[in-house]
Amino acid sequence: MFGFSSTKTSSYRHCYDIDGMVRIKSSVRLPELEFFRSSSVGDADIVIRTRPVGGWAPRMNIAITNGSTRLEYREHLGPLFANFSVDMEDPVVVTAGPLLALSPHVLYTNVIEPLLRFILASKGRMLLHAACISIGGRAIMLSAKTDTGKTSTILTMLRADGGVFYSDDMVIIDEDGMASRYPKPLTISAHTLRAVPQNRLKRTQRLSLTWQSRLHSREGRSVGKKLGAANLPIMSMNAVVQAIIPPPKYKVTDLVTCVVGTRVRMESLYVIERGTPSLTEAISHGTAVDELLENTEDAYGFPPYSSLAPHLVIAGNGPERLRKLERHILSSALSKVSVQRIRVPDYSWPELINAAPATVVVAVPEEDEPVPVISGDWVGVASQAS
Repeated sequence: MFGFSSTKTSSYRHCYDIDGMVRIKSSVRLPELEFFRSSSVGDADIVIRTRPVGGWAPRMNIAITNGSTRLEYREHLGPLFANFSVDMEDPVVVTAGPLLALSPHVLYTNVIEPLLRFILASKGRMLLHAACISIGGRAIMLSAKTDTGKTSTILTMLRADGGVFYSDDMVIIDEDGMASRYPKPLTISAHTLRAVPQNRLKRTQRLSLTWQSRLHSREGRSVGKKLGAANLPIMSMNAVVQAIIPPPKYKVTDLVTCVVGTRVRMESLYVIERGTPSLTEAISHGTAVDELLENTEDAYGFPPYSSLAPHLVIAGNGPERLRKLERHILSSALSKVSVQRIRVPDYSWPELINAAPATVVVAVPEEDEPVPVISGDWVGVASQAS
């Protein structure tokens, strides 16, 4: 019924090279990384294979086994379902149960992207939850909680003015303030549809978006989180649902006319919110760092991330050390970036962003803020005073 891949190189038919920063070999196709598809990658940072994981007997509870270099996640239904393991060596090896491998969106979102986040941090970069475009030579970044309106905002702006697209969900930044592309397919919701020209999607696609987007919305994920807390096989349930009803994902160039860029210097960043009263205000450096880190963490709220993250050790670095490095990277990157908050009761962010070009505000970390230091594969923390 299922074909299990071996550890032979020939079994990894799908290769992805994220602009030389992270390389992946996989027996499972990962549509979110299709833009980075490569014929070969040489030495990989992550290897993904498919085979049964865990014992054959059904379980009463979810179990996470934590060894010195290996994590194993097992659900109730046995090794042919959504169990997986992570061998945290070099390369990191992810072994996915057969059912999980049949739902690559769940495998990527719930397992691979969190690993990419920590691997990038160990290499001095941050996978920031933000959208990034360039309009008329002006780089614009948007940060918000999941499902606030980043996608519809950038689509509206690109549709009106054309421009360069870098990301709508995650973007890779470094401490020098450079943002690198991460153009995953866009997840389209019912309200996002207003920003897409009528001729870009077929009538059947537009009609199906109503129930697809409801299932994959913030409300849908909220239900999933509650189910995960109720001792149910949430990964297996999620894999089955998303294999039957995949999320409505499209390449940005299928939706609006634009080009996909490579890198851009961070310039203007907006934290967008819905609510009242309406306001536009500058945000201090420290507050901006805290809120962007919070918004990034919000993107990883679906189980089993909260159970796995405390046990991840990448390149000898645990989660606390890697998070300190993320904070340092972000703090340094924002030191010469204008950050503003825009709150509106509707979806009128594009008009306000276009109407009020930002003034660059230079801000630097406090003198005594701990600064992580990278030395080879080791990440430490030193005081600036030293």
